[in-house]
Amino acid sequence: MSRVLLPRAALVGVLACCPLVVAGCSASVGGFPIALPDPRREPPREPTRSPAPAPRRPTSTTGGASAVRVLRVADDYLGVPYKWGGTSPRTGFDCSGYVQYVYAREGVKLPRTSRQQAVAGTRRATRWDAASPGDLVMFANPGEAISHVAFYAGDGRILHSSGSGGGVRYDDLSTKRGRWYRERLVAVRRVSPRGPAIARGLLEELGLGEVRFDPPDGAPRP
Repeated sequence: MSRVLLPRAALVGVLACCPLVVAGCSASVGGFPIALPDPRREPPREPTRSPAPAPRRPTSTTGGASAVRVLRVADDYLGVPYKWGGTSPRTGFDCSGYVQYVYAREGVKLPRTSRQQAVAGTRRATRWDAASPGDLVMFANPGEAISHVAFYAGDGRILHSSGSGGGVRYDDLSTKRGRWYRERLVAVRRVSPRGPAIARGLLEELGLGEVRFDPPDGAPRP
């Protein structure tokens, strides 16, 4: 027997009037097979996608003056002449007056002399490979008190106001002149915002309340 295809409207009318014989997903109307949707099956659902996590913003771990800014400010005074007891770019700097002035520009108050500054901030291992750019490095002749301070500038160089060098300058530690500093390192300090307060509290206890200005360093002249 051949199949008869009914128009859609006629098929709807037949379905409304005639009983259906349902077997799984098929039925017949008047002997004509009809494909019906299976009510037990649901249309496939699209997988639910979780929203992408928002990108994480980097958090700053630097407190107070950053080493990059400190060194940039320090570099501004290259060529300022050396002056014993000096604390101003207009009249000249000694070593600790220069360090104090630069950190003051970044809102950090340091004590006045290199011996006093040697108890500011956080102590680092007394090795050149433990120093990071922006750290303070202190020097002393064998058996004597600290008498000179500089910024460690990275790449084996220091930035300081040097009496033997005539003023604010860089010195390469690999040179003959640099050897004088390389062999006299006695302290490395990393200055933090709370360091000066700690230092001020220790000055009197350590007998550093009143200290003479730092003498000129004794490195060979350039």
